[in-house]
Amino acid sequence: MITFSYLSIFLLLTILAALFDMKIFDYTIWEALRNILYTEIATGRMIVIVSVLIGLLSSAVIDFRLFKAKKKSGSSR
Repeated sequence: MITFSYLSIFLLLTILAALFDMKIFDYTIWEALRNILYTEIATGRMIVIVSVLIGLLSSAVIDFRLFKAKKKSGSSR
């Protein structure tokens, strides 16, 4: 459930950043989304990819630990 929450929050924040870019720079939604990923020398793309990977990894680990704890407490009863 944590992984789903992470992905939905990341998606909503990406859309919010694109909306701000649309208003500030008079872009269309597709231009704004493209500019989030394809900025100068791929710095923006690396920041996005690294943050997605770190977030997915940490949320998957947390989900696994919660599943393991739940399974352990359920088997002891």
